Amino acid sequence: MKFLQRWDYDLHRYIPFVVPNECVFKIYSDNMDYIINCCQCFKEMKFGEGYTSMEVHTGAGFGYAVCEKCHDEEWERRRKYCDE
Repeated sequence: MKFLQRWDYDLHRYIPFVVPNECVFKIYSDNMDYIINCCQCFKEMKFGEGYTSMEVHTGAGFGYAVCEKCHDEEWERRRKYCDE
């Protein structure tokens, strides 16, 4: 089993969640055509087509790559919780 950690706006801390073992997650790659998975929905995509996640981070705080749809959803959650 593999785990990533997602920021929880309600609890103000990271919550671990299980991810599929076969998925590949990256925070950096020299190869923009490298096939990875979105860290939110697990959809396959090219690394160069991804965005930096605002919610799913390494232990050092670097964001994994997310697809455009999930990035938009992260922005909506951030606006909701940060505008309150």
